[in-house]
Amino acid sequence: MARILYGVMGNTYGHVMRTQAIVERLMPEHEFFFVGGGRVPEALGPRGWNLHEVPVLRTVHRHGAVSVSRVVGQIGGRLLDAPRVLRGLRELIDDFRPDLAVCDREFFLPIACRQKKLRCLSLDHSHVLRACRYPVPPGERLSWSLAMLNDYLLFDLTRHHLIVSFFHPPLRQRRRGRGDVDELLPPVLRPAVTQTQARPGEHVLVYQTSATFRPLLEPLALLDRPVIVYGYGTETEHRRGNLTFKPYDDRGILADLAGCAYAVVNGGHNLICEALYFGKPVLCFPIKRLFEQFINAWHVRALGYGAFSTDPAPTRAIFDAFERHLDEYRAAIAAAPGGFDGTARVAERLREIIAGAPATSAAL
Repeated sequence: MARILYGVMGNTYGHVMRTQAIVERLMPEHEFFFVGGGRVPEALGPRGWNLHEVPVLRTVHRHGAVSVSRVVGQIGGRLLDAPRVLRGLRELIDDFRPDLAVCDREFFLPIACRQKKLRCLSLDHSHVLRACRYPVPPGERLSWSLAMLNDYLLFDLTRHHLIVSFFHPPLRQRRRGRGDVDELLPPVLRPAVTQTQARPGEHVLVYQTSATFRPLLEPLALLDRPVIVYGYGTETEHRRGNLTFKPYDDRGILADLAGCAYAVVNGGHNLICEALYFGKPVLCFPIKRLFEQFINAWHVRALGYGAFSTDPAPTRAIFDAFERHLDEYRAAIAAAPGGFDGTARVAERLREIIAGAPATSAAL
């Protein structure tokens, strides 16, 4: 049995859900101690799992875009927290005596591991941005530059990266010169997804990471089909014409996603993968200046699984054009090689690494 420290970013539920799906397959053969903040305590605490809470870096949105000034303020606050947080993590490493650390986009744990000379690898989707080659349109160069600056300044202390993704671009050869090992793996899905049966439906499922993209609601209200909306901060379910607004509910979102005609999302990787697993086409409106969401949305279109728009004031015409191709999108999703559930494969790869299997840079 190995002892493993597992750092989890808690600014969204996606990182937490991915961690749960992997760890549940490795318990009880290994012992885990989790590090995270934000949504991590509320998700993992009730399960009785060992948890060390730390502050979380948040991505702050304003008017449907990342607020750079507020994000910089967040980073400044976390840097002020660093001496105290790292001292606590070094003490945790001394007490727990882990054999390995795994990090899903958590900021502090890789720093503490470097200080204590503890091996730390990453398991996330975000490293696809640095590890792979992909197009950067002229209009997204600023967004890409901000993403690269953020990653190289704040998330560049791991050298072995397990990258889970529904798309697998070519790896950048130059990264191998500094000892980086990048492995591309299929997506991870939580058990609740694979235990839910997809079914045909007529409604549109809308999930927004940020409640600030209000212009999206106008064309949705003009659609000739019911629309179920999550993510606009409502505390009670209510209707407005063809729109039904619902408060956040993990199971409710899953049921509505499994039975929709198609999904309208920003560009978060987890929800895209869940929609594709259910065979649902995806229309993405990636949050401005959040390049990871843009590149996810770009690959949705490139692979024929749906479309995306960066229009800050979307119109009904975008939805009408999208709906004309629904059958084509569904056919492309159904023909995807290997499907969209790689949970068992990712867990087995991590099990091999824990057992001491050599790291091999490859697109698996």
